[in-house]
Formats: sequence, C-alpha cells, structure tokens
Amino acid sequence: MCEGVNISHACEAVKVTGERATYSYMDLINQEENANRETPAEARRCQKCRLTARVAVALATAILVVGLLLSLVLLVTWTGAQEVDQTSKTSGEELMIEQLQQCQKERHDVNLMLQTATQDSRCTLCPDGWLWWRSHCYFFSVGLQEDRQWSESAEFCLQHDGSLVVIKDSAEMEFIQGVMMKFPQFPFLWVGLTDAKQEGQWLWWDGADIQHYMPVTVQWDADHRDCADLRGDGSLFATSCEAYGPWACKRDS
Repeated sequence: MCEGVNISHACEAVKVTGERATYSYMDLINQEENANRETPAEARRCQKCRLTARVAVALATAILVVGLLLSLVLLVTWTGAQEVDQTSKTSGEELMIEQLQQCQKERHDVNLMLQTATQDSRCTLCPDGWLWWRSHCYFFSVGLQEDRQWSESAEFCLQHDGSLVVIKDSAEMEFIQGVMMKFPQFPFLWVGLTDAKQEGQWLWWDGADIQHYMPVTVQWDADHRDCADLRGDGSLFATSCEAYGPWACKRDS
C-alpha cells in the first residue's frame, strides 16, 4: 500500500504505466493473431492460387516432355530419310552404270557383227576394198592406191559414185581417225574441204559451210593453200592442192 501524498502519486503512476504496458502487449498479440487468422474467402483464394500454380507447372512439364519427344521423332525420321535418300541415290547411280556398261557391250557386239557381215562375200554392202560404217562405204587409199593430188583424189571418188569424205559429226571423225591409227604411214588424209572458190571461205564438198556440221576450223590458212587435209589428232590443215597424199572417199552403201 502506498502511503503519503508523494508515495501515493508515485504508486498511481506505476499502476497506470503497468496497465498501459500490459494493454500494449495484449494489443500486439491480438493484432498478430488477427493477421494470421484467414477468413474463409481468403482461404479459398489461396487454395485456388496454389491449384492454379500446380496446374501451370504440370502443363509446362507436359509441354516440355511432348516437345522433347517430337524433336526425337523428327530427328529419327530425318536420319532415316537421309539414309533412304543416300541408298536410293547410290542404287540409281549403280543402275545407270550398269545400263551404260550394257549399252557399251551391245554396241561392241553390234560393231563386231557388222564387221563380220561386211567381210562376208555372201553379204557385200560395199565394193571390194571399201569399209562399211553407219550406212556408208568408205575407201582409204593407203596401201591400195598411189598418192594423188587433191583434184585427182576427188576424181577417183567421183568415178566410184562417191566424193572425198565429208565429216558430219564427231562419231564419224572418230571412225576415220581409228582407221588412220591402223596405218602409221598416214602423214595426212585428203578430205572434201576447200576454199578454192573464195579465199577464206571453207566449204565441204556438198557445199555446206565448214561450221555447218561441226565447230571446226582450218589451220595454216594462206592464199596458196586451198585444200584441207585431216591429221591423226583430228585437226584440219590448209595445204597446197598440188601436194600428193592419200585420201578417203565416201558413198552410200
């Protein structure tokens, strides 16, 4: 018990201060409990938020897994397509090579058959001493006739219903060169090509321009060289028509 005025006032002050402190502490506890206490509506909202978050995570995971699976499937499919394409390409190339080899073999067999047929006296497509090739007969004078000038060679061909050879494509050029290779003594071979009518304008025997059948030119062209000869490498050279040499005639079979 507080006695005296001063002591009484002091005691009252302590009581008030204690009561205020107690009240403040209780207020803090009540506020914290109120803050931690959720209303039903707030609890439902939180539950929905958590459910939505879980669904979002699950959906993102599913999308990631599906994406990985699709990537794997596409990779496997692309790899398989590459292998199939490579296999198809290889098979196609092998088939083309086989077909080419077969064609070459058939061509070789046909050439042998034609050579045999033209050499058989019972099946003569060309006169004696002439060679048959692709519906035409060819006469190569080397070893059969003396060398002649260009005009004399042309006259011989006319007498045998032909002309100095007119080379119309690369295959015919190869055929003539093949014959020339069998006779190393061929220095050159007269062909039906001249610019005697107009200097520099080279014409085949049939009147066609030199470039009409093949893209060829005549080398060593000069005013006094008006006749062309064929060399073993397939080149054409301008030569004096007065020179002597072998020649080649051509006629229909």
